[in-house]
Amino acid sequence: MTTSKDVFAKRKEGAIDEAYQLALQLMASPEVDEWDRKALGWCLVDLIKRDAQAGHPENLEHYRRQLEGLQVAADDEVLQKGIRNALLLCSPNGQLIKQASTLSKQGQHAQAVTLYRQAGRLGPLESQVQTNLGWDLYRHAKQLLDTEAVDFSAIRRNLHDYLKLDVEKPSLLHTCFLQLAAKLASQERLNLLKFLPLWDLQHLRADDYQRQRAEDGKEYPSLAEKVIQQAGKEAAASGDAQDLNYILPYLDAAIERFPDNVWLKLDKAKGLLGLGRHDDALAFGMAVTKAKANEYWAWELLGDIVALTDPAAALGCYCKALCCPADDKFTGKVRLKLAQSMIETHDFPAAKLEVETVLRQKEREGQRVPEAAERIASQPWFASTLANASNADYYREHAGAAETLLLSQLPWIEANLGDRFVIPGMENKPKRKIFIKTQSDPLEASIPEWKLGHKAMAIGDGLQVKGEFNEKKRFQIYALEARPIQARWDIFPRRVGVVYQVNKERQVLHFIVDRTIDGVIPLAELPGPFKEGDAIAVKVSKRSTDKGTMYRVLHAEATQERPAPQVRKEFNEAVRLSNGMGFTDSDIFIPPPLVVECQLLDGQKVAGTAILNFNKKHRSWGWKAIALDALPGSSL
Repeated sequence: MTTSKDVFAKRKEGAIDEAYQLALQLMASPEVDEWDRKALGWCLVDLIKRDAQAGHPENLEHYRRQLEGLQVAADDEVLQKGIRNALLLCSPNGQLIKQASTLSKQGQHAQAVTLYRQAGRLGPLESQVQTNLGWDLYRHAKQLLDTEAVDFSAIRRNLHDYLKLDVEKPSLLHTCFLQLAAKLASQERLNLLKFLPLWDLQHLRADDYQRQRAEDGKEYPSLAEKVIQQAGKEAAASGDAQDLNYILPYLDAAIERFPDNVWLKLDKAKGLLGLGRHDDALAFGMAVTKAKANEYWAWELLGDIVALTDPAAALGCYCKALCCPADDKFTGKVRLKLAQSMIETHDFPAAKLEVETVLRQKEREGQRVPEAAERIASQPWFASTLANASNADYYREHAGAAETLLLSQLPWIEANLGDRFVIPGMENKPKRKIFIKTQSDPLEASIPEWKLGHKAMAIGDGLQVKGEFNEKKRFQIYALEARPIQARWDIFPRRVGVVYQVNKERQVLHFIVDRTIDGVIPLAELPGPFKEGDAIAVKVSKRSTDKGTMYRVLHAEATQERPAPQVRKEFNEAVRLSNGMGFTDSDIFIPPPLVVECQLLDGQKVAGTAILNFNKKHRSWGWKAIALDALPGSSL
């Protein structure tokens, strides 16, 4: 009796036709099993491959119909792949597709793409072939990008061809083409806004929203974030209403997902401004300006938003922009906007200086003079007006209107000025610490030192600031001014603690206020001598470090106030001795030197002073005696 094993044996001998006839006999029997179908399937695959390669297509259609009607197990991946390849050979473009697949495996993606395109002209490509073509289009584009003279037109053609394919979406392949488009757009070689509706942002994957973190801890935007941000930038630059209305909903979704990305908010503000929605743009413009308060362009944007509704505030914003550090070659547009605002308030000498500054800069750079500058310079008053020598005072005088606009909803908060510091590698940009009053301990923030202006202030002097926490939970200071105070560090609570060690060798004093606050003070910074057990009044600031919360003493002095009983207490108890150490009934530890000095006896009753102590070895809190007093009738 013939079995599937006989069929496979004949195939192994190379007798494909005989194997095929045996397989047909098996399929004609009343009881056909899975191995019988597999046997016929492999025979048909062999026959199709043989006849296609030999150039004998007359039987291919017959074999194809048999193979397509054969129900083989879906989990037999090897046979399923063989069937797919065989069916390809039966189609008019099958040989081309097979050749293209071979070239693709060899890394010859350009040649593979050419053959796939030829195959597509001969007949439709089935789904898996279209996916394979998609990957070769992408890999070919990547190869083109790595060449010295990049053929961007060929890359764009690959993008165009890909968008016509019927492939799985969302998918890794679809994402790869979005990455490719984003790279071309960043090099100004592709209009991302025209590409995205065809790609369809609805097909973004969850992974596309994931930010990347480098080994140094720096975080980079996600792919979705980058493309939406770039498209928003392009839409704002074009001013096209259709483009703006397309991208704004995606900007909204991205801002909600990435609230710390100020550039998305910038695109949103500019987009709304481009649509004439000034009131809606204001909130986003203010958010951008708060985050980038030291950048001239942020204030310029805010001025543009309120120019129609509040001309005085707009003028103030343009003045504030020019108070920020920036090279003249970047500030031409805002200077001309300010000049126009000055003209409307008849400040002609100030306006002329702004225009002349732009004209001189363009002449130095050999650039074309802006039409706005030419228009103003041609007005009758321009030639007869003597320009101001400087507009610095004008800027300062009017910049307050911009700060009022930006900070109108924020209260003044009391603060103290901290010390100066620099970040390694940025020694030319010193900063100052600012301590801000809160409902608990003061908060430490920082500002560039230049923001203090020429104020003659000492560490601990009073300030008041306007600011708020940003999306990264850092306190952002937008404005500050001096504040009269009675004593330095006035926002810090005065805490009374106890000295628990004086280290004369290291010239430092250790103190403790409670179980959360302790610290070290150099003896040279103290107003006088201290000893263990003395009360000490301190004002401290705290900061978070890799080692936990650390406290820094800003001010310290002796005091007659009693420390809290939680850190220093008097005791009167019997003592037990063990290995030269003493312990009272309530487990107050008496150090060996004190046991020897006072000649303590086991069971003796003693009185003294104890302070709170942290045992590092056992990582536990306890009490330690620092002084003992003689008791009536005792040997002390």
